[in-house]
Amino acid sequence: MPVRDSYDAVIVGGGHNGLVAAAYLARAGQSVLVLERLGTTGGAAVSTRPFDGVDARLSRYSYLVSLLPSKIVRDLGLDFAVRKRTVSSYTPAVRDGRPTGLLVAGDRTRDSFAALTGSDREYEAWQRFYGRTGQVAERVFPTLTEPLPTRDALRERIGDADAWRTLFEEPIGVSVENTFDDDLVRGVVLTDALIGTFADAHDASLLQNRCFLYHVIGGGTGDWDVPVGGMGALTDALAGAARAAGAQIRTGHEAVRIDTDGTHAEVTVRTDSGESTVGARRVLVNASPEALAALLGDAPPAPAEGAQLKVN
Repeated sequence: MPVRDSYDAVIVGGGHNGLVAAAYLARAGQSVLVLERLGTTGGAAVSTRPFDGVDARLSRYSYLVSLLPSKIVRDLGLDFAVRKRTVSSYTPAVRDGRPTGLLVAGDRTRDSFAALTGSDREYEAWQRFYGRTGQVAERVFPTLTEPLPTRDALRERIGDADAWRTLFEEPIGVSVENTFDDDLVRGVVLTDALIGTFADAHDASLLQNRCFLYHVIGGGTGDWDVPVGGMGALTDALAGAARAAGAQIRTGHEAVRIDTDGTHAEVTVRTDSGESTVGARRVLVNASPEALAALLGDAPPAPAEGAQLKVN
């Protein structure tokens, strides 16, 4: 099969990570081609208009912004807006035969704790706990766009031996149980550690700690913001930045095979009109490990453990 074109970089998958890579590479003067199987870019970070007759553009899958560094927004000149959430969570409960619950919503949080537990102790513990994670977030989040620090360098950067121990060395369940007495409050905190995993609060692998850290370091504050116009507003801005820098983006183009000798690659591409091949000095794959193995003709890796079902 003849090689139709050749690029410095071919990016397989037009999700948000692939679009960020395309924009940076193109801005660096590289010739870039993005191949997206679907008819639009964005991957799981897309918007839809689900209500007939209502001009409301909402996130379809991924729906909040937290781990996007502001440096990327500035570097790429992204034009999209986010809004703060007035309510973070509400967990209903029944205590002593009366309906109650825990509302985490700014100024109303203290009163909700008092109504649930009958005192301010758990709320004050909550403030101390998230005050500490906020300090960790402020120090850790900037490393996401820096060379990966060593363990010792990160420990020194955090500068809090207790925070390091409770978040990086021992299961997060130990800290949560030592900090909070109320099981419902413990459960709300542990949601950020356990959602999407098959771990438990005391798992020796510390997978739950990693999940927890992802949830509390975003933006250096731990905030999860709502994108105006849904997540598609963000990925549309990323695609626009990539195109403006000179990257080519082809939707409806599915990469089905990658052949490489270690210095050059050829990517087989399938469209409605048949198959062709493009060459590349480098190939970046914005897809799952299973999809990468299939593209290379390798045996699939062992599946990662984790599952999640959410009803919004």
